[in-house]
Amino acid sequence: MNAIKYIQQHGVDKARELLARLHNLGCPDDMQITVINGMWHRTANGFTYPDLKRLVESVDLVNEYGSLRTAKQITWVDNKPRLVQAIADYEAIYGGEHV
Repeated sequence: MNAIKYIQQHGVDKARELLARLHNLGCPDDMQITVINGMWHRTANGFTYPDLKRLVESVDLVNEYGSLRTAKQITWVDNKPRLVQAIADYEAIYGGEHV
């Protein structure tokens, strides 16, 4: 399972909870994890803390603009590449239809 699929299946709030748990446990950034039956496990083909964190931050950034549609209309922002990445992440998670 990758980080996008995790958010699709469990939601962004559960992703935040998982991030908090992993942070509190001091899990290294390069440790790959997967979630099976609600429990996280180390794996060779999962996602990492930074992967999941970036996606959650992307959802939050798009939501700061009120909607995906509004975020896409922003033509000037201090960190435009980050907004472009956030929009791409958001669309990968929600298919571009979650407005």
